[in-house]
Amino acid sequence: MKKIFFLLTVIVLIQTNSYAQFGQNKVQYKTYDWYYIQTNHFDIYFDDQGDALAEFTAYAAEAALEKILESFNYNINNRITLIVYNSQNDFQETNVTDSYLSEGIQGFTELFKNRVVVQFTGSYKAFRHLIHHELSHAVINDMYYGGSLQNVISNNITLQVPLWFNEGLAEYQALGWNIEEDMFIRDAAIGEYLPDVQQLSGFFAYRGGQAVFYYIAKKYGKEKIGELIHKLKGVGNINEAFKQTLGLSIKDFNERWKKDIKRTYWPDIEVMFDPDEYAKRLTDPEEDDGFYNTGPALSPKGDKVAFITNRDFFFSLYLMDAHTGEIIKELAEGNIAPDFEELNIIAPGLTWSPDGKTLAISALSHGYDVIYLLNVESEEFSTISLKLDAINGLSWSWDGKHLAFVGQTARQSDIYVYNMETKKLDNLTDDIFSDGDPEWNHKGDEIFFISDRNNYLTKDSVPEGFKINKHNYKQTDIYVVNVNTLKVRRVTNLPNSDESYPVVSEDDSEILFISDMSGIKNIYKKRVVFSGSDENISSITEIKSVPVTNSQSGLYH
Repeated sequence: MKKIFFLLTVIVLIQTNSYAQFGQNKVQYKTYDWYYIQTNHFDIYFDDQGDALAEFTAYAAEAALEKILESFNYNINNRITLIVYNSQNDFQETNVTDSYLSEGIQGFTELFKNRVVVQFTGSYKAFRHLIHHELSHAVINDMYYGGSLQNVISNNITLQVPLWFNEGLAEYQALGWNIEEDMFIRDAAIGEYLPDVQQLSGFFAYRGGQAVFYYIAKKYGKEKIGELIHKLKGVGNINEAFKQTLGLSIKDFNERWKKDIKRTYWPDIEVMFDPDEYAKRLTDPEEDDGFYNTGPALSPKGDKVAFITNRDFFFSLYLMDAHTGEIIKELAEGNIAPDFEELNIIAPGLTWSPDGKTLAISALSHGYDVIYLLNVESEEFSTISLKLDAINGLSWSWDGKHLAFVGQTARQSDIYVYNMETKKLDNLTDDIFSDGDPEWNHKGDEIFFISDRNNYLTKDSVPEGFKINKHNYKQTDIYVVNVNTLKVRRVTNLPNSDESYPVVSEDDSEILFISDMSGIKNIYKKRVVFSGSDENISSITEIKSVPVTNSQSGLYH
C-alpha cells in the first residue's frame, strides 16, 4: 500500500463558512469547529475532538479504496470528501442531508458532491466496515455518474442501479462473507422467506444483495464482479448486463442462486434446532403489529420482561408478562415524546434495579444520551446527565448502589461506573480499545465485559506510539475488571470468533454468554473459577466453554 501523506498544517475552517457548517437547516445542540487533513485521495473533515478518528479514517479509507479500485478495475477521477462525526447523536445533526437519520442509518454517500458522511459508534471494527461500505458507493458514483449531480444533469445520465446491486456490492466489498450474513441468509432460507433477486429490498437489499455477489465470486470468480460493474455501465440495463457477463438472465440466475442456497442450508434442519423447539416464543410479528423487538431485560423475579418494540410504529418501551407474553403496558414512547426523543435500539442495554421497581435505560435528549430511571408502577422518571457522546449497555449492581455502562467519547468506548449515592462517575478501562456489554457479578466487586484488546490488560502494556489502525481488533473476547483495583483479567481466548453478553451465575462461579465459534451465535456456559480438577490449567481462558444451545438461527440479546 502506498504511504499516506498528511498536510503538515491542519487548517481551521471558520464557523461562518456555510460549507464548513455543511448547511444550517437542522436543529444543532452543539457547536462544531471543523478541521481537515488530506491524504492521496481524500479530504477528511472532523471536529476539534476527532483527531484520532481522522487519523484512523485516513489509513482505513486509503486501504479500502485500494481494494475497491482493484476489484472494480477502475481509477477514480476526483478526490473524495469524508466527513466524520464522533457519535450517532452528532451524526444526526448533519446538514449534508435534510433527511432525518434514524439510529439504523450509520452513514451515507450523497450524489450532489459525492461526499461520504460517517459516524463512530465506539467500535473501530464497525467503523472500518462503514468506511469501506460507503467508499464503494463513492467509487460507483464516480464511475457511473462522474462524481456529482451536476455531471449527471449535464451529460443526461439515466442509469439507475437497483438498490440490492448497490448495497449488496458495498457490503460484499467491505466484508466479503462472514458469520452475520451467513446466519441471516440461513434463517431466510430455512424459513423460506428469502425474496427473489429482483425483489430484494429493505434490509434484504444489503444482506441478500451481499449473498448475490458472494455467489457470483464463488461460482464464476471474483473478476466477474468487476466485469459486471463495467457491463452495467455500458449497457445501462441490469438484465442485459447479467446476460453478457454470466450468460444468464436475472430470472435464470435467480433460480440457480436460490438452489445453491437451499443445498447449502437445508441440511442444517436435521442437525440443528429452531428456537421454537427449545424456547418459548413471547412475540410474533404476524400478530403483534411490530416486526422489531429488541433489548429484552428480565426482571429480578423473572416474571416480567421490559423490551423495545415498534409495534405502535414508533420505537417504544413496553412491559410484558414473562410467562404468557401478554403486554402489561407501554412504559415510554420514543420519537414523539418530548422526554424520550429517541430510544437506543441498536444497543439498548435495559437494566432493572435489584428490587424490581425501577428500570434504567439510555435515550437521546438534546444532543446527548442520558440515563432515565423509570418507576415501573408510577411511570415517573428522573434523569442522569453525564455529557458523554453515547451511553449504552447499562447494568445495575446487585446492591442497588451503582450503574455500570458503556460510555463513548470521540476516541473510544469504555466501561464506566456511576455511584447512585455520591453521583461520582469513574472510568474503569480508559483506553483506546472498544469495550462493551458490562455485567456485574453478585458480590459487586467485578464487572464482566467484552473487548477487542487482546492481551493488553494494563495501560503500561500498551507500547508508546500505539496506533489502533495497526491493532488486530477483529476478535472480541470476554474480560473481567475489578472495580476497586482496576485490574483486568482475560476470561476467553477463542480465535476467529466473537463473544458477547456475559451473564453471571448467582454464586459467581460460571457465566453464560453468546459466541459464534460454531459459525452460528449460540449460548455457551463457562466456569470462571478454578476447581480441584484443573491441575493442568494455568489460566481461566483454558477452561473449556460448553454449548447450551444448538440453534439454526443466530441468537442475540
